[in-house]
Amino acid sequence: TVNNSTAFVFAWTAIYYELLCALFFLVGLWLLIRYAETGERRYYMAQWVTYLLAFGVLELNVVYPALALAYGICCARHIIRKIVPMFIPALAYTALHLAIAPLMKSGPYRMFWDASVFSTFWTYWKYALGPSRLIYAHIYPSVYRSGLTVFLMAALFGFLAWTLYKRQWLTAFFAAWFVIVLAPLLPLRDHITDCYLTIPMLGLAMWGSYAFALGWRLGIVGRVVASAALIAYLGVNIPIARINCVSFYDNSQEIHKLVDDVVKLSAAHPDRMIVLKGIGPELFWDAIWNRPFRLVGRDQIALIYEDGGRIIPLMEPDLVQNFFVRTAAVKEAVAQDHAYVFDVAGGNVRDVTAEYR
Repeated sequence: TVNNSTAFVFAWTAIYYELLCALFFLVGLWLLIRYAETGERRYYMAQWVTYLLAFGVLELNVVYPALALAYGICCARHIIRKIVPMFIPALAYTALHLAIAPLMKSGPYRMFWDASVFSTFWTYWKYALGPSRLIYAHIYPSVYRSGLTVFLMAALFGFLAWTLYKRQWLTAFFAAWFVIVLAPLLPLRDHITDCYLTIPMLGLAMWGSYAFALGWRLGIVGRVVASAALIAYLGVNIPIARINCVSFYDNSQEIHKLVDDVVKLSAAHPDRMIVLKGIGPELFWDAIWNRPFRLVGRDQIALIYEDGGRIIPLMEPDLVQNFFVRTAAVKEAVAQDHAYVFDVAGGNVRDVTAEYR
């Protein structure tokens, strides 16, 4: 809950399904553990129900059998043969999904099956640990910032190596969780986003928590190292998570003000087309692209064509161009009293219709 990346899923309602899928994974895992410990069939069947229902939440549910198998290998090998059949629905769902929604051949969701998956994994790993995100707090790359990353990595992998040496395999399952859940997202080289870390972060959270719990029992040295790692992690991630949450709040208020002011200024003639001038890239992708004016009955929203060069074409250019109208068309619509023109630059909405007459 304190990680800088998962702050996005708590602040952005559009991706609530990441949290819901995480809930299904955790409930399924808990039921599997109860089955492994008690042998009671009701837990096994309940886990199957949870697993199948989760296909209605998120496509990422196809990795759950791999998580269950990893748990079986690390902690409960006597139930492995009960886990293997779970791969059948996952394979069937994957085949059906690819048949109905083939993989994208262009755009941000195109998948790259090459060595770029390793650099993508490294990016997500740095995001998860946190120190590299201190850039949001205007703390730029330095030997000290890199040192924090190295220290956290050394603490985690040192603990992993120690537990493996002791033939305690639970830590390996936690590490496997992070890798398994993140694996299907690694080919998305051009669509690296914080919310994709929500479910993988569960593995890292359990890994770090377990390391702290056992480290605390290893005497003064273990307590010092465990405490230092925890303080470093919390000290980096809590402020950045707060910055991320506040940025979502600020963006939402900016969008609300834009929509509210435009509606008020056009209240006298709600049937007229509204042309916005001075829209920047952030406001375009945060607000205009998602067409929030439909919520208040304003469907005819366009942007001045000259502003198009300021909009970074993250999506297909032809889709972006549909938002823009040329100045000549704007002047003609204004002359016929069919359009308003509002300048939104600087965060304030001003009626500049007269300038286009």
